[in-house]
Amino acid sequence: MRRMILPLMLVCLGCQSPEPQVTTTGPDVEAITAWLADVDAAFSNGEYDGFLALFTDDALFMPPETPPVGVEDLRVRYQALSQESTTQMTSQAFDVLVSGDLAVVRAAYDETVTPSGEGETETRNGPWLIVLRKQPDGSWKGWHNMWTRVPAVSE
Repeated sequence: MRRMILPLMLVCLGCQSPEPQVTTTGPDVEAITAWLADVDAAFSNGEYDGFLALFTDDALFMPPETPPVGVEDLRVRYQALSQESTTQMTSQAFDVLVSGDLAVVRAAYDETVTPSGEGETETRNGPWLIVLRKQPDGSWKGWHNMWTRVPAVSE
């Protein structure tokens, strides 16, 4: 019995999955960086349906000081937002890590919100963490998103 254990252990060790390969450059990273630019453009143009199409159907959004919401809840919020204001957004990716069909992006965003009626323009910015999933067609879509706001500095 003892003679069988060691060979079985060696066979089992040989069957272990290799460590996932983490990539920080290459075509997937370039596609994800382009995805982030598409997110900025759709949001800034008020194309909220186009913006949400860049995310999976089961995407989860975790805005600051608000419970997490799904795509359909966010769609309702953005429809109201489009009546109240316009927003210009730019993002910058600092880290893009790809491992298999998942990727993580550490980014920062800047947005300027201009009310449609009266009111002052508001500038917001902060860190943004995005988990993306690779789709069967090879494209990437946002899956889980968390961001916060850096408090405004008063003078």
